[in-house]
Amino acid sequence: MTLGLFPPNSEMPEQQAKARLKGTAPHMACEDNLRFMEGLADESMKLIVTSPPYNIGKDYEKKAPLEAYVRQQEAVVEACARLLEPAGSICWQTGNYVDQGEIVPLDVVLYPVFKSHGFKLRNRIVWHFEHGLHCSKRLSGRYETINWWTKSDTYTFNLDAVRVPSKYPNKRHFKGPNAGKLSGNPKGKNPGDVWIFPNVKSNHVEKTIHPCQFPVELVERLVLALTDEGDCVFDPYMGVGSSVIAALLHGRVGYGCDIEQAYVDIAWQRVQALAHGTLRTRPMGKPVYDPTKPNGGH
Repeated sequence: MTLGLFPPNSEMPEQQAKARLKGTAPHMACEDNLRFMEGLADESMKLIVTSPPYNIGKDYEKKAPLEAYVRQQEAVVEACARLLEPAGSICWQTGNYVDQGEIVPLDVVLYPVFKSHGFKLRNRIVWHFEHGLHCSKRLSGRYETINWWTKSDTYTFNLDAVRVPSKYPNKRHFKGPNAGKLSGNPKGKNPGDVWIFPNVKSNHVEKTIHPCQFPVELVERLVLALTDEGDCVFDPYMGVGSSVIAALLHGRVGYGCDIEQAYVDIAWQRVQALAHGTLRTRPMGKPVYDPTKPNGGH
């Protein structure tokens, strides 16, 4: 099934993408993630980054009792622990499980799962976005979280690669031995643990048929901060391949799997577009649209 994305009798997207991307060709499959991970070597991944289903009954999941959902996640986290390099990181992006209007923060529920495997929480990153469903009986949700876990106390963290412009770039010390010198880092400031990226809605340049799609720029920041060029990045709930795209954009090797063939087909189509130089993604660092500014501030 190719969803009509390729002309009849054309080469399959996987073959085309691998031919064009050569050494950085991704490894993607329509397969259960536990089975896919069985074929990967111990300690072979520098970064595992994903957004698993939230158990809220989306088209690609079957809603289950929360206890059963946690048991399934335990199995996936255990398999990921085997794959992760000693200096590697896991970034688990989640929202809320909702049952009859009551919310359960999934990162809170999953915290002991990661701790049971010896992982250490470095940041609970808040991803804020401004658009979504409007609630009538509670405040509308406008953030999700990314829990950044490391396997050890010695881990890759490239802060300079993800610095953002300082609010006051020319601010200087006004007294003391450094008087007159810049008070901030000339490369920019630490982006902090609250990130503002648009979520992928209907007017987003990256929008596909997936209802809960990762924005590439969000994963790019994680890839740049937590891996080095040539490292392997894996997404066990790949969807339409945004994590793999983010890895390939920066010279990493992307791995991913999903049980929905339609999503995997689109992931290969996006990889092919990247190889052609025609893939459209929202650029890192682009300001969030502000209707009060000329041209939205863009």
